[in-house]
Amino acid sequence: MSGQTFQVFTSIRYDPLLLTCPINTTYSYDPSIPSPFYLFSHHRDRMLLAAQHSNWPPSITAPLNDLSLVHKTCLTAVHSRSDSNIGLRVRLLLSPSGELTAEAAPTPQVPNITRLFPPSLPVQALAEWVVMLDTFPTEVSSFTRFKTTQRKMYDDARARAGIKTFAETKEVLVWNESKEVMEGSLTNVYFQRGGRWVTPPLSSGGQAGTVRRYLLEKEMVVEEVVKTGEVALGETILLSNGVRGVWAAKVVHITDISSTRAGLPSII
Repeated sequence: MSGQTFQVFTSIRYDPLLLTCPINTTYSYDPSIPSPFYLFSHHRDRMLLAAQHSNWPPSITAPLNDLSLVHKTCLTAVHSRSDSNIGLRVRLLLSPSGELTAEAAPTPQVPNITRLFPPSLPVQALAEWVVMLDTFPTEVSSFTRFKTTQRKMYDDARARAGIKTFAETKEVLVWNESKEVMEGSLTNVYFQRGGRWVTPPLSSGGQAGTVRRYLLEKEMVVEEVVKTGEVALGETILLSNGVRGVWAAKVVHITDISSTRAGLPSII
């Protein structure tokens, strides 16, 4: 990741609803004190791993070692807004100079706490979003494995899928040169296979998202390679991220990848 100017970051949900959630308190900056931030310690962990992977020295990553400081930084961003009584998206960033900053913005509200902490994953779910496979592969790199502000490959995938804004209930799945599904442009992804929910392994090139980590820890999902040719038109899959929790999407459009790369797109 050398020779690039970028920050490592994470997007985390702030929600007063979480103050009444004992499960979420387990992931607080202090496990005895409720936190309004979703899976807070997991978010810090993923940022620290990204910074360490970038070979940033301990003097730069030091702010991330103090969970109370990270929590305070997030709260300052929330309290700078007049709508801090509802759910918000907090973007927490660490710069190569060691500056830790946060910014808060509106985000859709969740219907209930089970969206964030499902007791189990459903056999059947009502799709809220639609999802498409990208039409070209994405090169696996440190920028696909770790969350940074270098996100051109995801922006390009969204543009190819015709997704113009983050307000749209649409997602695009990116895949690597071996035709293995990696993740969504904003999400981790889960497929129902053989009576289990499976998520692509990190070896396919995607990111270790915070909710993905939680679901793996709770043994609700397992890792398994998913090839693009195995993704079925009309199937319902699950998506997750650290702002919206877990929700369902329907595969609505699949491009014949081999034909597209030959310059002959076809829909199957």
